[in-house]
Amino acid sequence: MKKIWSTLKKVVKKAFYYIQLVDGIWSVPLGFFLFFLCGYVLSIFFGYTTGFYDPSFIQPLFLAATIVIGATNVAVGGLYFTFRGLYKYLYGGYYPDKKTGQKKRINFSKLDLKKLEPWQRIFIAFSVFFLFLAATIIVYLKLV
Repeated sequence: MKKIWSTLKKVVKKAFYYIQLVDGIWSVPLGFFLFFLCGYVLSIFFGYTTGFYDPSFIQPLFLAATIVIGATNVAVGGLYFTFRGLYKYLYGGYYPDKKTGQKKRINFSKLDLKKLEPWQRIFIAFSVFFLFLAATIIVYLKLV
């Protein structure tokens, strides 16, 4: 019984890691669900039109976020199929351990990020955040 629980625990841990690594599995369907739910709820409360101010401007924001996340997943997939070495550098891969000989997941970009100064890490994090923020705003403005 103890072995079954430990095996189940390993499987769940790997599943959560995979879901975290490939966020398109859950984030794109969740975004579309929020998009439709927001439209449904807003139509219940406000009807189809509310004069000059229409609160349904919030709904395209969910669609814009979903489009940006989906496009990012397509780009990561293209990176995987086209530049596999760069993909393995960014997302890691299984490599043999020098001591035990067993395969171990190593993420070289994470190791390199730890070597940077704190201000450099903060700069990289904010740069990536503002890139996604700008992409979401641009897509949102095209939808509105």
